Amino acid sequence: MKFQTFGDKNNKAVLLIHTLFTSADFFAPVTHILSNDYFVITPTLSGHYENSTFVSTADEIRQIKEFLSENNIASLYAVAGFSLGGNIVYEFFCNHAEMIEKAVIDSAPLFNFPNFVKNHFLKSYSKCLKRIKSDRYDIAKELNKHFNGMGEFQKAVAPVVSQESLNNLVDSCYNTKVYKLQQSEMNKITFVYGNKDIARLCKTRLKRYEILKLKGYGHCGLYRENPVEWIKQFIL
Repeated sequence: MKFQTFGDKNNKAVLLIHTLFTSADFFAPVTHILSNDYFVITPTLSGHYENSTFVSTADEIRQIKEFLSENNIASLYAVAGFSLGGNIVYEFFCNHAEMIEKAVIDSAPLFNFPNFVKNHFLKSYSKCLKRIKSDRYDIAKELNKHFNGMGEFQKAVAPVVSQESLNNLVDSCYNTKVYKLQQSEMNKITFVYGNKDIARLCKTRLKRYEILKLKGYGHCGLYRENPVEWIKQFIL
């Protein structure tokens, strides 16, 4: 995991975690705004840059905790994650709710699928990865076939993701536990789903949480189309 930071370290901290096949650059449109008031932390997940491997959600959280400890950051004003990043934020929050004021989880596929379903996704994504690494296809178009319009955001990073990382990423995306939290902890979390996003189908697992439904949007749709509006609604 690689970390980028923006703003004054003495300000309240905000942690942002990107989607599958993107990087910390996913947040480039908003870090300059957030850094006026917050210390902004934007890691690039393991496996999403050269010579790195994604192992597990737990390993990513371990690295986040180490970074916070090394930088003497004892609390976070907000944590936010998109898609895969939302899964990681959810796991992190559920185990460290006492140090976090609020969490925003957008388009997270919080499913717990049986192995045959996970294997289906792995086979499909592996074929996609093989095609985009071959240099014979339009990378963004190939990614769009599998990732709900995310291709333009993913095309720079997806070709560096290894098969080993992909195996572990699929397991992390579709093997998520839903925690039993105190109501006061649950009240800190806002889940966001577009009504055109297939990830919204996991909402049946989140019946007691606040879920904001965005009409007309797909996967990470509001952020993709208007990132400044997104941070105005959920962070600022």
